Amino acid sequence: MTAISKSEADAYDRVIEAAAELAELIETSGIVIDEYDLEDLTIYLAQHSLEILQIIGDLKIASGDR
Repeated sequence: MTAISKSEADAYDRVIEAAAELAELIETSGIVIDEYDLEDLTIYLAQHSLEILQIIGDLKIASGDR
């Protein structure tokens, strides 16, 4: 077993929490995806949140588009 610091454990917990919220969002969208692929996808997205924010950072959603 590899020892990790409290800050590393906390960061991992935040990734897992974000992944769970992303999974819920995707599940409620009606998109059909295998549960294992959904888990892999949402963990990947959570781990790369800064890059994703940069990619969509300039995206402006008009209030009527929702």
